[in-house]
Amino acid sequence: MTPHHPGERTGGRPVRVRNRRGEGGRLRDELIGAARSLLASANAESDLSIRRVTQAVGVTPQAFYLQFTTLDELLFAAYSAEFAGLRVALEEAAAGRVPGEAALRAMCDAYVAFAVERPGPYRLMMGTRGTVHEDWDPAKLPGAPVLAMLRGALAACASGLRPALKPDDAVVQLWATLHGIVMLRESRPMFPWPPLDEMVRSAVDSAIAAVKSPRGKSR
Repeated sequence: MTPHHPGERTGGRPVRVRNRRGEGGRLRDELIGAARSLLASANAESDLSIRRVTQAVGVTPQAFYLQFTTLDELLFAAYSAEFAGLRVALEEAAAGRVPGEAALRAMCDAYVAFAVERPGPYRLMMGTRGTVHEDWDPAKLPGAPVLAMLRGALAACASGLRPALKPDDAVVQLWATLHGIVMLRESRPMFPWPPLDEMVRSAVDSAIAAVKSPRGKSR
């Protein structure tokens, strides 16, 4: 009988080399990576299961519970890993920019560029049909740091003003608009869209106007 080499597949499943003592972190990273890969091709979070993830890694479901308490905990870690890449893209875009409008425009350009250039990760973060996660704090969702960066730049645009639309609300509208621009252009490529940069600029213009419009006056 020919012995199997580490990493070879047996019966269609990967044979995983057992971690040495102290290498549990590697298994955790592998489980997160498998979840990210499976989510990228899934229609909904409900398509994912502990069994599917552990099969992809080549371990038993029991090994999963040495790293995560629930599937929800793994999902949070997977989304956090994806959003980290988007956060870095926005941080790099804003670096050296004057806080406020200049930083906001740079970050919005970077957001859209990330979505267009990395459709797989973006779809995972924004396009996979989600479910309600009772244990997730709405204020600390995986994408919260990204939204906070955009919100901070918008707030700087309204510094010293009493805007009709608060930055907390304006940033949600801005995010929804940027996402809509990206997804509609991808799903309807034959439509005669205006240039992408013009659409993004217009979205940012509207957001800035909203937070600079004095309370009590129409925007």
